[in-house]
Amino acid sequence: MKLVQFTHPASGPQGPRLGLVSGTSVIDLTATPSAPGSLFDLYYNHGGNRVGLEAAVDRLDITGAPALELADLLHELAPAEGARLLRPVSPPVGAPHKLRIWLAGVTHADSAKLREIEARQATGESVNVYDQKYRECQDGGIPELFAKTDPDALVGPGEPAIRPQDTMRLVPETELVTVYGLNSDGQVERLGYTGGNDYTDNGIEATNPLNLPQAKNWYGGCASLGPVFITDSAFDDSEVTVSCEVVRNGERVAYKEGKTGQQHLNMPDGLFHLERSLFNRLPLPEDTLQLLYWGTPIVFAEGDLADGLQDGDLVRMAFSGGIGPLANPVVAGSIPDQLTLLSRSN
Repeated sequence: MKLVQFTHPASGPQGPRLGLVSGTSVIDLTATPSAPGSLFDLYYNHGGNRVGLEAAVDRLDITGAPALELADLLHELAPAEGARLLRPVSPPVGAPHKLRIWLAGVTHADSAKLREIEARQATGESVNVYDQKYRECQDGGIPELFAKTDPDALVGPGEPAIRPQDTMRLVPETELVTVYGLNSDGQVERLGYTGGNDYTDNGIEATNPLNLPQAKNWYGGCASLGPVFITDSAFDDSEVTVSCEVVRNGERVAYKEGKTGQQHLNMPDGLFHLERSLFNRLPLPEDTLQLLYWGTPIVFAEGDLADGLQDGDLVRMAFSGGIGPLANPVVAGSIPDQLTLLSRSN
């Protein structure tokens, strides 16, 4: 089963609406008598955490529910008005803490090798931490896990990714994403899959790996998600082909393709190794959804994209298995004017 979140002015308020993808159409589930307004709402307020997401949808009366064309909702640049897809997973309005975003790094061989090369180039020394972490995880050790701390900085299809003014070298990272909830028995449940882009200031990270939190987090748009959410039973995660294209002034300036999925993770027990490492230390609270980005098989080294992403670039990603295309324009971020008092005190 495939689900999307979208907005449609003709259907009422501008908040997210939940849609069921049927062929090339999207059935507006929010227009049904039960009116689930989001994936979160369907899971926690309409029985999904008791009977499962698919059964919860099957129990809805979709008779007479309006349908839209999926193609009409997908936009490479999100329109200011009109119907469009939103990120397929979101927290309730006013409660961003009910969506947690965690990510894994150094989970694919190419990523480990190229990160090590970049770190050596940036520092002039043999850094070795990426190779060490790859081998450690391969042997069943602790994986690299980190958080995107602001759920509001997670954008959807067609929405702008922010390039901070102090960026050293911004790169896209194409990743498979799993979504989790806590069912009525208190057990973490893998709900399904979607696609994501874990934007990274690779210049900061390469200079010193301890800069990872700063390399991954900034306001306004430091990650993207979507477009389609596919339930766990309907998605084959053994091998997934992904690609990433960077378009500048209408011309492709970078392109790579890679393989992710359970067969390509560098750890015993595959995805469960990441899940166990995350949830054993950070149990999932009630009424909370969790995203887990798997790490990327695609790394844009300096030879692939010398200066990284620039303002005005368009990043296009593709995922096999029915997730669909994820595109985001890159726009310049502004520096918040909040330091006047602090600067005067020095």
